[in-house]
Amino acid sequence: MCEIMNKLFESDLDQIIQNIFLSLDPLTLKSCRQVCSAWNSFIHLRLWSSKPARHKLGAMLTNEWRSSQPATTVYSLGIGRVSSIVCDGYLIVCGYSQGQVRGYHVDTGELRYELQCNYPPARRSDEVQLVLSKNMVATVTESGTVSLWNKLEGTLLYQAAHHVDHLSVHGIMITDEFLITGAGDGTVVIVENIGGKWVKTHELLENTECVTHVDVDGKWAAIGTRNSIKLLDLVEHKLVENVKPIQVKGWMLSFLYPHVFVVGGIDFPGVQVWDMVSCVMVRHVAEGMQPFHHIHTNGHFLTVSEYNDMSTADGPDRSALVVVLDISELIDP
Repeated sequence: MCEIMNKLFESDLDQIIQNIFLSLDPLTLKSCRQVCSAWNSFIHLRLWSSKPARHKLGAMLTNEWRSSQPATTVYSLGIGRVSSIVCDGYLIVCGYSQGQVRGYHVDTGELRYELQCNYPPARRSDEVQLVLSKNMVATVTESGTVSLWNKLEGTLLYQAAHHVDHLSVHGIMITDEFLITGAGDGTVVIVENIGGKWVKTHELLENTECVTHVDVDGKWAAIGTRNSIKLLDLVEHKLVENVKPIQVKGWMLSFLYPHVFVVGGIDFPGVQVWDMVSCVMVRHVAEGMQPFHHIHTNGHFLTVSEYNDMSTADGPDRSALVVVLDISELIDP
């Protein structure tokens, strides 16, 4: 194979070489980069840096993901009841019921650090919500302590009580530039990364509806409340006044500007897709769907999971339903 490929390189038959590499599975293609500098350079320039080639590779990965069986690893982890969990390619981060968070290595289950997210530590129940960014973990406890941690080392970068004591805080989201929290009285707090130091810069009071969830895409944030979804301009630090407000009872949402994807718990089944600019519902996928509680996205797919009480209504042995949806199919008119 190497001899044939080298002959093709010598003959400058780039299109044939590209098609050969594109016929390989992703792991084999990755291994080919280690054969020699010529192969590595060709794959980098003619595949990774080529938009048509990347599109084809992306389609291959999607098809392989859809047809393959998932690998499952079971760890015995924890110090009590898990109230929330997030993960990426490096860490599994679990929030527990008394204000603690633990980070575990995703491959081995090794404990990397333990964090105390409420100050002072509570003796009573104080569940933790979590979100991850590329470099940070953001946490908020039931008692209202908001914290920001270095994801790899677990060092504390910021900690404060943003909202009134004992006021529920259900909305939290972190990016490399912003930390946003929303509370039961509708207040939204913005913390910004200024020269490497995280500082509370704005407290928005114009919203009076209980915030249920927050998600961010670039300079925009979608603020979900008990009755509607609102668009927040993070550069101007203000809510965008829509001519036609989006009236929907969203439990949780995912946001890829201009589209917001909403699940409604017991208020409606399936997933609703809204355009935040035109303020119209693009699609409501409900046929054969259950009421969903959680929703997350990686930019290409949505993962939604069933409302917890619905999964236990048929007995303790029935597992909660998890559904994966292709975003491109949801927003394609």
